[in-house]
Amino acid sequence: MKKIVTRALAVAAAVTMMSGTAYAGDAAVGEKYAGKRCKQCHTWDKGGKKKIGPNLFGVMDRPAGTSEGFKYSKLFVKAADKIGTWEDAELAQYLKDTTKFLRKTSGGKGRSKMTFKVKKGKDQENLIAWLKTIK
Repeated sequence: MKKIVTRALAVAAAVTMMSGTAYAGDAAVGEKYAGKRCKQCHTWDKGGKKKIGPNLFGVMDRPAGTSEGFKYSKLFVKAADKIGTWEDAELAQYLKDTTKFLRKTSGGKGRSKMTFKVKKGKDQENLIAWLKTIK
């Protein structure tokens, strides 16, 4: 019985993720993750400076590729119009493998400036939950 319930929950989670429904991550855990893994390349305070990557303040409410003063890769610029404003599912795919996501979205070639990959789904969910809070 326990295996059946576990499988049913796994299927429900997969269907929820594929349907575009918002992820249920833990913003506090996402903030800790960002403090350990993201701060080398990003800032996230309002009006914060750009580093290797753009400032992330308000990233979930603005169109992709519009962080003021940041020079995005040609591949990102090509994909940005198709991305529009970030949605949970596509941001999770971006975090998983930025270059692969941008190539698929834009149909172009090239590389993303962001080489770090957030491979675990739970880490992606937690980061997205946290990103939604910084606005």
